Amino acid sequence: MVKWLPAAGAAILALAAADPARAQLSPTPTAETDGVAEDSQPASPPPPPPLDRNPRRQIFESEDGTLFLLNRVQFRWTQQWPDDTVLLAGTENPGDGKGEFRIRRAKTELTGWFFRPELTFELQLSWAGPEAGASTQTPLEDFYLTWDISKTQTFMVTLGQFKVPLGRQEMTSSGYLQFADRDILSLEFTRGRDIGLQLEGRLAGGKLAYQAGLFNGNPASRLGNDNSKYQYNARVTFEPNGRVRYSEGDFESRDKPLFAVGAQFEHNDQRGSSITINDLKTVIWGGDAVFKYKGLSLFAEVFFRERQPQEGPSFRSDGWHAQAGYFLKRDVLEVAARYARFDPDAEPDDDQKEIGGAVNYYIAKHTLKVQADFRQIENGARDTKNHELRIQTQVMF
Repeated sequence: MVKWLPAAGAAILALAAADPARAQLSPTPTAETDGVAEDSQPASPPPPPPLDRNPRRQIFESEDGTLFLLNRVQFRWTQQWPDDTVLLAGTENPGDGKGEFRIRRAKTELTGWFFRPELTFELQLSWAGPEAGASTQTPLEDFYLTWDISKTQTFMVTLGQFKVPLGRQEMTSSGYLQFADRDILSLEFTRGRDIGLQLEGRLAGGKLAYQAGLFNGNPASRLGNDNSKYQYNARVTFEPNGRVRYSEGDFESRDKPLFAVGAQFEHNDQRGSSITINDLKTVIWGGDAVFKYKGLSLFAEVFFRERQPQEGPSFRSDGWHAQAGYFLKRDVLEVAARYARFDPDAEPDDDQKEIGGAVNYYIAKHTLKVQADFRQIENGARDTKNHELRIQTQVMF
């Protein structure tokens, strides 16, 4: 019984966050609420804004620009049940389970425009440890400038540190996921952030989005390029019925289905970037599709990867994943399921797989939500099956 006390604590934390009375956002100060009315009677404050509004707060505005602030925090409790042959750190025997509390993410984001509306920027800092591909030496995750040269989002230039255009789930912010985190496929095939230059925009009346970038090809926040080569990325997305946000779950479609198909490419030659012989030239081709309609969301993505070591023969490592969700109560209660599988090095019987399910309770869509998921991760090379339960509360403010 004692080992389930952390679960009770996590549930109490989730219920406290789910209390709408505690979740009201503070009203924006106005002249009426800051001062006293002409009859010397205190003015009534305006009602709190709806919780499902954009949580970004405007904190500065002038003729030369605007500045918006967004904070995001994820409180998580995890219970692990490893395979009988696996010894977890801090446990006595192989197969012993382990639970823990964690602040999975705590991020601050500043966005806005300066000089003119077509010049925008984003700065994002992480206070709870680095994401995959980010630096362990600095909290900096994103810092980039975008110039909309066309002033219609047809042709834009972005310069700085940001996520490279590879992997729809990776490009989706961790704040807009149906599960507590991304699956094993995204962690294997996508690297996250890098420093570089990207051309992007929308054509065909906004139905076709394109991105093409040139990057260092090493982890974010490095002082420079590790070798004499660059990483090349390209991605195109077709959205015939309207824009499909990089957000899991269907909060968007009402009277018509929304769907998108995407294709992507990455070339990154890291050979010669260190003194080891394990540096690789990697070429990735991929495709994805997403469908949303009346609370139903479907998503699938596939990667084909070829790697050439500095020494030795090249090899293939491919993978795919799929995810489905449905609102039992529209915009409030959702169930979801996922499956992911990849072959890391084309050796026989070493596939890695993930299968799981999730239940989500949205108080204010992704702005305030409680998530619970359970998953099994199978490692064919080690012949192990590990299980994990996660309960997470997210707040954006």
